[in-house]
Amino acid sequence: MLRLLYFRLVIPVLRSVDQPEIVARGVFVGLALGMTPTVGIQLYTVFFVWWFCRYVVGWHFSLIIAMGWSWLSNPLTMIPLYYLYYITGRILLLDFDGEQDFETFSRMMAEKLTLEGGVWETVVEVFHFMLEQVGTSILVGFIPYSLGLGVLGYWLSFKFATRYAEARKKRLAGSRAKDNNTSSSDIK
Repeated sequence: MLRLLYFRLVIPVLRSVDQPEIVARGVFVGLALGMTPTVGIQLYTVFFVWWFCRYVVGWHFSLIIAMGWSWLSNPLTMIPLYYLYYITGRILLLDFDGEQDFETFSRMMAEKLTLEGGVWETVVEVFHFMLEQVGTSILVGFIPYSLGLGVLGYWLSFKFATRYAEARKKRLAGSRAKDNNTSSSDIK
């Protein structure tokens, strides 16, 4: 699993032909939007934000990298993340009455995730459940993770992409110098 994550998330950051700033922005947007409680529509959200930023605001980031990083939250990690957001939101709101344990929370979420009416109906039902039952806590609790991981991802990816780009430039310069030396000695 770690190998798959490395090849799907880290390698594209390192090998991107975009400038490190654009790559890092993509990681920031992907993590920030991926850590929102929008599993199921996060790729659409990333695409809309990319389109808006690119064509309306004039701010560029890598769409492919943003989409890849937004999938850190996915249907497999959704219930644990939503519970983490729920608990964090309760703490931030100083609301300690009637807290649910993980088993109760996950059972309630699983009941809503039946997909009997289709994907869109399930998304609407889960969203409705979150607003009625645990909404405020989740809507407050995701903010530190979304912003915190987005900023951390930006900083780390910018650092790594910059180092990788500099190393690639040195390798290419060394390779060109070696080729020039070889071709010069062939002429003599």
